[in-house]
Amino acid sequence: MIVNTMTLQEIYMELFKDLPSLLLRISNCKKEFRRKVLKASRFPCSASYELKTGRRKNLFILTLVAQKRGDAKLPFFNIYGIYDRPEGTYAAGLIIDDATILIYPPHFFKRYRERIVKDDKLSNKQLIHLYFTKSWMLYKVFDDGEQEELCEEFKFTMHEETSFVGVVEQGYCFGSTFGSIVVVKTIISEENIFDHKRELLHELREKYNRVKKDQGLENLISLM
Repeated sequence: MIVNTMTLQEIYMELFKDLPSLLLRISNCKKEFRRKVLKASRFPCSASYELKTGRRKNLFILTLVAQKRGDAKLPFFNIYGIYDRPEGTYAAGLIIDDATILIYPPHFFKRYRERIVKDDKLSNKQLIHLYFTKSWMLYKVFDDGEQEELCEEFKFTMHEETSFVGVVEQGYCFGSTFGSIVVVKTIISEENIFDHKRELLHELREKYNRVKKDQGLENLISLM
């Protein structure tokens, strides 16, 4: 898959033009959610908010989760935007702390549908929502040598050029990095793993599970 870097840059610039108003709306949602958590009698407590930004009215979905009352001020949160373009629907996961975005092109969701979900009835937007509901973290950990070797093999086998390998809850992702833009190009399931690389990918899965536990995401992901 060839990534149009101009499209990526346009999405990046459009997102960060909307960022000030988006941050204000996120702050307001957190205040509203805090009140909800303090009144809650059952946990975990969660809420999702649809935020439309700027004159283009791009849609962002913000999900907040409190596993206990003490999470009222600092809930877990996940936010992603949906961008409809002539070539298809893109999604952009926002990492606010370091001004990085993870862009998922239409091709990614085509492979996600084929290899993971295996359901033709879901709309593209339902598919995007399902992915982000299940995948609160993308984790990559290989050293350069292992990563380069695996990416080269993936390119040869799957005919898709990539420069990093990562793990999410439902599989293993391959993608490329362009400065502050991380493009997550495709995803494979356990069924798609090359047999002689299975041990290497399972080591990555184990590291992912440890990080997930350390960050308090273990129970959270199991609830989604």
